[in-house]
Amino acid sequence: MNDESPAEFLHRLERQVRTEARHQWDAAHARWEKTLTERVESGRAIGPLTLASKSTAGHLRLIHFDPSADDISVFREGDPLRLSQNAPEGEHHADVTFHGLTRKGLTVSAPKKFQLPSSGGWTLDETVIDLTDIHLRALHELATTAHGRENVMPALLHCQGDTIDLEEHAEAIDTIPAEQLDESQTDAVATCLAADRYHLVQGPPGTGKTHVLARLVVQLTARGMRVLVCAFTHRAIHHALRKIRPLVDCPVFKISDPFPHDGENIDFRDDFAATGLLDEPGPWVVGCTPYSLFTRRASEARFDVAVIDETSQLPVETAIMPMLRAQKWCFFGDIRQLPPVILRPVEDPAHESVFTSLSRKGGHTMLRTTYRMNRPLCRWPSENFYQGNLAPDRRIADHRLRLSPSPHPTPALRADPALTRIAIPHTGNRAASPEEADETAFLLDQMLVGGLKPAQIGVVVPFRAHAARIRKLLRMARFASHPDIADLVVDTVERFQGQERDVVIVSFAVSDESFMERLGDFLTYPQRLNVAVTRARVKVILIHSTALHRWLERQAPYDERAALTLSLLHAAG
Repeated sequence: MNDESPAEFLHRLERQVRTEARHQWDAAHARWEKTLTERVESGRAIGPLTLASKSTAGHLRLIHFDPSADDISVFREGDPLRLSQNAPEGEHHADVTFHGLTRKGLTVSAPKKFQLPSSGGWTLDETVIDLTDIHLRALHELATTAHGRENVMPALLHCQGDTIDLEEHAEAIDTIPAEQLDESQTDAVATCLAADRYHLVQGPPGTGKTHVLARLVVQLTARGMRVLVCAFTHRAIHHALRKIRPLVDCPVFKISDPFPHDGENIDFRDDFAATGLLDEPGPWVVGCTPYSLFTRRASEARFDVAVIDETSQLPVETAIMPMLRAQKWCFFGDIRQLPPVILRPVEDPAHESVFTSLSRKGGHTMLRTTYRMNRPLCRWPSENFYQGNLAPDRRIADHRLRLSPSPHPTPALRADPALTRIAIPHTGNRAASPEEADETAFLLDQMLVGGLKPAQIGVVVPFRAHAARIRKLLRMARFASHPDIADLVVDTVERFQGQERDVVIVSFAVSDESFMERLGDFLTYPQRLNVAVTRARVKVILIHSTALHRWLERQAPYDERAALTLSLLHAAG
């Protein structure tokens, strides 16, 4: 058993919910006090913006700005932002949702009641959506309902995995067509079906986690189940529903406002009542975020099974929301990728994801074949994070980068080695490096000239300021001949998780030793390294300072994280 009593467990969750909210607001106020130039350069704001037009969509007001001079890739669709006239803490502001670049311009949605003046420069800033009240409602239900006390609480407190019906597992194996899933994928679906209360599926990079999730939902709906598809982000829910919808013969809805840029093949409904499923016994599938389950959107919805994605990034206090609304739970995630993003000090198990918490108690199935990384790229993450059990599918194992012949070929862009590095002798750089940004821009230009499309390339960095510097270089004349240059994503590790590209450049930026000492744990965090280098299909190029390499060599003998990072550089030659 967990040493905590139910009362202590509830008290801890409530304390960390309140503490996290306080830290989020403190961080937001500190950002908003900076100048617009500082906020933009650090990748925390867009502006000044000029109003282009306004329109309506249901109960929302859509606001369109001229994006010509702004870096729209700072934020991504679904991000909550604060719209103001460069006064995010002033009286006249609105909390809006970012929709990216649409046909009418840079678009956000706001409540209809927000009256937007037509004059003045506008800014979009990172904001805080305070979800404390929703968390507290869920904690109250956890403590006061029979399902919460008798099912959810024991699953989170007991120190053993769930019970698997081996006979049902064997029967499930026989019902899954062999051509749809590989061996470990089939085992994952069958074990989820045979679990009494819950099961965890670990999906390392490129192993078809969403494909497995969709095939599990097919099996559940074939059994007449009411299925919740839930995740921390709207993007993950949309991705799953697009996979599921062609495979099932039942209603499939998403509960949320429509997403203009990411709504293709998604049937949106404003709330659960609008689906017409309240009195329907099933089968049906509904997708929504955990928070919608405790608001007017979907508070009355009840499910047989919750299939929950991104649970390695889902804090326990948030995971209890879908757990309270369903009788059985299937958790998809990977403890070797990024954990929940929190601002409060890390102490005790409070920062753990629900996947990490439950996986310590046993009972998870790992997908073992990656359909993304070729054999050389798979080797380092497999050996260092997956006990050597992750292997590339034979059909992609020997894939390599192929560029058009160049009269002056760049060594880093040769087909082999697939994992390579460039060491640059710069010093004194902290959150951004002009030297590494210039080298990155040079390599990007060479790849585009060599025949790669912008959407085939990604750049992963540790800091938003470095990303902003590289994106600024992409606005130079030599990139103007590529009208789709915006498809070349330059972003932090946290925002790149879940994506993949043919080629990924990882630029570390830092060369200031005092900065490295202070942020060493962040720079060498194992899960961040794993995510960064597993986005690519055929080529990874590491760019770093010689100062970083020397610092890692000094730290490695007594710092496991530094030793791991150094092993990555050495694996790249």
